[in-house]
Amino acid sequence: MSATELTLAQQREEDDRIAALDPKERPLLETPRHTCAMGGVFATASAIPGVLPILHSGGGCGWANFFGFIGASGGGMLGDSGAMMTPCTCLLEKQVVFGGEERLRDQIRSTYELMNGDLFVVTGGCIPALIGDDVESVVNEFRGTQDRPIINVKSSGFSGTSYDGYELFLGAVIDQFLEPRPVKKGVVNILGVQPCQQIYWKGDLGEYERILNSVGLEVNPIFGSRASVENLRRIPEAELNIVISPWQGHATAKKLEEKFGTPYFVYPGTPIGPIETERFLRQISERLAVDNEAVEESVTKDKALAYADFGYIANVLYMGFCSTPFAVVADSNIAIGLTRYLTNECGLLPTIVVVTDNPPEEARQLITDRLTKELEGVVVPDVFFENDTYLIQRKLDNCSFQLLFGSSMEKYVAGPRYLAGHHTVSFPAFDRLILRRTYTGYGGGNALLEDVLSKFSRPF
Repeated sequence: MSATELTLAQQREEDDRIAALDPKERPLLETPRHTCAMGGVFATASAIPGVLPILHSGGGCGWANFFGFIGASGGGMLGDSGAMMTPCTCLLEKQVVFGGEERLRDQIRSTYELMNGDLFVVTGGCIPALIGDDVESVVNEFRGTQDRPIINVKSSGFSGTSYDGYELFLGAVIDQFLEPRPVKKGVVNILGVQPCQQIYWKGDLGEYERILNSVGLEVNPIFGSRASVENLRRIPEAELNIVISPWQGHATAKKLEEKFGTPYFVYPGTPIGPIETERFLRQISERLAVDNEAVEESVTKDKALAYADFGYIANVLYMGFCSTPFAVVADSNIAIGLTRYLTNECGLLPTIVVVTDNPPEEARQLITDRLTKELEGVVVPDVFFENDTYLIQRKLDNCSFQLLFGSSMEKYVAGPRYLAGHHTVSFPAFDRLILRRTYTGYGGGNALLEDVLSKFSRPF
């Protein structure tokens, strides 16, 4: 074996060793697809009009997270009360040495005086956790003494990722803000769709609301332009919490069940296309005893429209992309939805799926089953869980595919390295502007095909 071959073999062994470690135990992660826990709280809170985050951190933490999420989510971060005018203690060396509690106290006081907001959310970064600031005590000084409520989210950056920040924020809302309310029949909450981290979140939530409204259910919008602090207060009114994820939002749903007795229903993965969307709607309708006639009318109408539109592009799909092998590099929600739709309704062949959101061990078998079972094809994809960009590319090196559905990080290697077409479907999405685009629902698959085929084919 030559010296070069030996070096390559040693590198592969080292790659395999690092890949086997838990991400928290690795010496480094190369361009992972998330930010810190505080960043997740920041983005999630900013997605609710009327909620005002107050960052207890260095100024760079807020700056980097805001512009990072703006770019990486396709411009999807809201912030009528936050964004570039988000209050921040901007901790300096002085606070590191002498403590930052007084600085936080001054910041909260001035925020009440100068800023509009219906709910103030204090979220701390790494610095106050490291120096031992008692943030909870400072926040407690303002509870009940001001005209607007305030909560504290314990979210030091090193305590987790931005995925954890979503759960931390909602957990703090449940523990510190929500009060029992009478349950209203037909009202549901949508959980598991994380603002910004899931790049199509605005369109996805809108489509879920449209689908469920079509059978007489009322969706309480928690996030997005139609949400409000009052909608947060209404969370306990729900008859059912719908969790659309194999793992995200589960902790929140369990906490709501424990505190308010609200049952929850889990649909693991984004329903894309008529088959999955019909299954999604029928399962929820059965759970809530929705009028069967309304369900049949909704399903028949939406399926007819979706398949009619599909007919317009079917020739291009089957003449140019029939049995095309594809790869997916995405968070578990969109990875499941894309794989099942492209395989079961379009006849494409999945060769590899890399799940990038680092789901907990207890959720991985469910995710793997959703990616490998009940597929209407002869190819079953290899499934990996990885969020290190270098290691992801090493896994892709061992597979053959012609289409790569991933993040913008795969865009510039898809052609030169894999001779494959690329389409961005997951975080980060630096190469797309996304307003209310969605691949969810009956027509979501058509929207996906429209985007993909427009890149690689011409209309007849």
